Amino acid sequence: MEGREKLLRKLNEAFADCNTKFLADSVTDDIRWIIVGEKIISGRSEFESSLDRMKHGGPMQITVSEMISHQERSIVEGVVEFQVEPGKKRKYAFCDIYIFSGNKGKVKELRTYVTQIKKA
Repeated sequence: MEGREKLLRKLNEAFADCNTKFLADSVTDDIRWIIVGEKIISGRSEFESSLDRMKHGGPMQITVSEMISHQERSIVEGVVEFQVEPGKKRKYAFCDIYIFSGNKGKVKELRTYVTQIKKA
């Protein structure tokens, strides 16, 4: 699983850095990104459009707290923080479930669970 963990770290770094090319190159043409309770993004074209919108928020800080892999599935848990406007940041806890295509080693489905962390 060492290779998988390395790829997961690169994917999260790409999300943090808004490296849309790396992310788009890491998914299958029929990718499904399910943002649970919000929307479903289907296909490479829609995935790439969503990534382009992500760039407008600028780079993020992602802190990964846990990674678990078993066969074609991997789970990444952590916190993402980004600036919503000058001087104002938001933090979200997330859990991503990656399902990899067996023969290509690319992501064919991504399920994202996310919730805002409110100040105590």
